[in-house]
Amino acid sequence: MIATLVVVALHAALLLGLPHLGQVTRAGQDAGSFVTRLIAPPAAVAVPAPVAAAPPPRPTEPPRPRPPPTRAVDHAPKVAPTAAPPTAPPAQVSSRSDAPGHTAPAVSQLGPKPAGASFGGQSAPVPIEPAATATEAATALAFAPQAGDAPTRVPRAAELSYRTRGHIGGQPFELPTTLHWRQDGQWYEIRWGLYSPRVGEQTRYAVGLLSPQGLLPLRAELRTPELRDMRLDYARQRIHLSASDTEVPLAAGTQDRLGVLIQLGARIAGDPERYPPGQTIELPAVRPTGIGRWRFVVEADETLEALKGQNLPTVRLVHEAQDDQDVRIELWLGRTLDYLPVRLRITEAGGDTVEHDLVTAWARPTPVAPPAPQAPPAGPPAAGTN
Repeated sequence: MIATLVVVALHAALLLGLPHLGQVTRAGQDAGSFVTRLIAPPAAVAVPAPVAAAPPPRPTEPPRPRPPPTRAVDHAPKVAPTAAPPTAPPAQVSSRSDAPGHTAPAVSQLGPKPAGASFGGQSAPVPIEPAATATEAATALAFAPQAGDAPTRVPRAAELSYRTRGHIGGQPFELPTTLHWRQDGQWYEIRWGLYSPRVGEQTRYAVGLLSPQGLLPLRAELRTPELRDMRLDYARQRIHLSASDTEVPLAAGTQDRLGVLIQLGARIAGDPERYPPGQTIELPAVRPTGIGRWRFVVEADETLEALKGQNLPTVRLVHEAQDDQDVRIELWLGRTLDYLPVRLRITEAGGDTVEHDLVTAWARPTPVAPPAPQAPPAGPPAAGTN
């Protein structure tokens, strides 16, 4: 009975929620159920799921502005164009070639002599000594346009060596010779000679001015060893021949036998399309014994072996003797050699023959030019410029 009362009392206490008894009850066996209820709410607090919203900031990851590296790559190409300017200097050289006295073909096999190519090295360039006063030179330049307006491009200064052979006075010979072609943009000088104890000496020399019309000779010489020279006076339009101590008329465009070799190349280089096979180039000629006419016919191109085994494209020109004192000249000009002679074959009126075949060709430093000649106060205007 008493036990029943105790049980009833306990139930009443629980129902009435007495604070003291509630505490005792929490410490009793039923505490496990309350603990379970307390754990359940925290599970609901699993709202940390919003914390998963933290990843969203990652989508906005500023690292993706790493395109800067891409910009760096874009900047690198810009450096490549900067490397292009080194090719500009050659262009400047070719533009410089448009002036009288200079030329630099698109393709040229004429280059500087390598260091050590010759024993003892190379001597320093020597300026060309002017062959006329400033007044005389200006008068000659004012006279030059009367030769016409055919464009010209004069080859660069060069030194060319040849294997020379033939018959002079019935005597066969073979020896090396050198053509020295020098020019500084205003003056030019040419020297080509041969000497052999069997055939003696034959040296030709010419000096003059450069103009838009090409070579403007002032003096030409032939030494055999006797010296015979030709002096051209443009003020008086006369040529003095020392061999006969006489004077002959000076025509515009006159060329000596050495200068005509360079002048022909300058004419063709100035406008190659103007001289197809069959075309004739005519120029007044002066020789130690008098005046005449150069009449060179352009023939088909030929490829010649020169420069120690190289194949050079050349244009062939032939001048047939015009009288019993004239010579026959066959000339091959190198299209990739500033139109300088690759081969030259000469047959004299008396039967002597000489042939020159190119062995080496080097561009030479251009000598320092003296002051340019002043134009005459009342001369005709220069014409025929390129």
